[in-house]
Amino acid sequence: MPSEHRLHPFSILFSILKQFGALAVPMLLLIVGMGTDQDRWQGYAVVFIVPYALFSVMRYVTFRYRYDDNELVIRQGFIFRNQRHVPYDRIQNIDAIQNVLHRLLNVVEVRVQTGGGSEPEATLSVLAIGDLEEMRRRVFGSAGVTARGQGAVAVERADGETADDANAPAPAAPPARSSRTLLRLTPRDLVLYGIVENRGLIVIAAAFGLAWELASMSNVVERFLGEQASRSALRSAARMIFVDGGPSIAAAAWLVVGLAAFLIVSRVFSIGWAMVRLHGFHVQHSGDDLRTEYGLLTRIVQTIPRRRIQTVTVRQTPLHRWWRLASIRVSTAGGKEGEGGTGRREWFAPVIRADEVDGVLAVIAPGADLAAFDWQPLHPRAARRAFRRNLVVAGILQVLAVALLGRLAWLAAPVLVAWALQTARWFAAHTGWATTPDHVAFRTGTIVRAVTVAPLVRIQSASLNESPFDRRTGMARVYADTAGSDGGGYAINVPYLPREVASTLQQRLSAAAANTAFQW
Repeated sequence: MPSEHRLHPFSILFSILKQFGALAVPMLLLIVGMGTDQDRWQGYAVVFIVPYALFSVMRYVTFRYRYDDNELVIRQGFIFRNQRHVPYDRIQNIDAIQNVLHRLLNVVEVRVQTGGGSEPEATLSVLAIGDLEEMRRRVFGSAGVTARGQGAVAVERADGETADDANAPAPAAPPARSSRTLLRLTPRDLVLYGIVENRGLIVIAAAFGLAWELASMSNVVERFLGEQASRSALRSAARMIFVDGGPSIAAAAWLVVGLAAFLIVSRVFSIGWAMVRLHGFHVQHSGDDLRTEYGLLTRIVQTIPRRRIQTVTVRQTPLHRWWRLASIRVSTAGGKEGEGGTGRREWFAPVIRADEVDGVLAVIAPGADLAAFDWQPLHPRAARRAFRRNLVVAGILQVLAVALLGRLAWLAAPVLVAWALQTARWFAAHTGWATTPDHVAFRTGTIVRAVTVAPLVRIQSASLNESPFDRRTGMARVYADTAGSDGGGYAINVPYLPREVASTLQQRLSAAAANTAFQW
């Protein structure tokens, strides 16, 4: 049996710190709440950390992992024992997370991602840097050899050709892999990313929530504005709108100034967030692997084998188009977002110049040339269907406006109808689909536009859907799924197609899924 490996001894320390972090706030409230001598006995509750320390030691002693010929074996537990076998060719990603303490101690937390569920298949906290490199070499090296060396398996492509490698010679040892930087974000790029994405709202909301939780914000409001400040402000605003006939010119000017100041402050916080979160962001291309590394305080390293990419999405907001930028996201069968965002993946390219997109796609999705795609439109009456859908939304908004503002709100009706009409036209104009011998693509979006490309060999299933409205108008919708689809969604979702076109597209995608021997 191959030799087994332990976690790094510092695993005990990080396990204790993790549990201590979960108890930090309750213990702080407990200590602050101790006032008299009679209550000081509650301070001894801090000793509850001792069982967690013992648990951490037991976890370190019982946790083992080893590398078999074709799988990673992990076992743990003393009373209740658990042993997991993870085949190498099912491992989609091996991610490494390092905070400041990790880097000081030269260790790393490792998360092994497969296609099963949103949580990592295994979390190894913590390993030495050398052990992480050994894991990547063994897992991805063995998986690549397995994928290339299964000579007895005949792979039939979507075009009907069959390649039988049963008599092929054993694969030669792979040559030394060259490494090059595929993408690197400069400080200017991070500033643009902060402006475009505006993550500062998250920072501001978290700061206000913390301040309010500590009761300091309410004290400040009461000190400067009075105890009834918030309720008085709401009453004044309601009176201004519903009784006085609207705000004065001065009040409107102050509102505009306040809104502008808030937007500026939120953008400043967003730039700061981007500088810290994505510091040193770069993508390294080495052989078949794409390695992303970023982070100032918490350093994150993600490795994605190109052969396991399921879909590629290129996204542009209005600000992206204004500065001729874009964002690129890749989807694999593993690495989905877990609860709390702990397993969240950043964009493969959070921000990239539009003229560099084709060069990156040539590496991560060979043959996916967006400019060369023959984009097909929707049904000629797709805009009419979308307009009717938008009218329903506009009607709901109009009813709410009348209920809140009275008859004056009917002046907004023409604006809402114009909005419904124009957005329907934009939707029909910017939505389309395309196929090549190797890919299927779908683009959509009126304000935020996105193009998703999926290799045909990654299609898991394809279906055709007709609602009663579709059947009445001779339309249908086509869904196509890959192993990387998240949250019950579909990689390809083309609505409002002519019935015959939808049937032809669905049959082609289904044939691609049925005639391709799926490999991770």
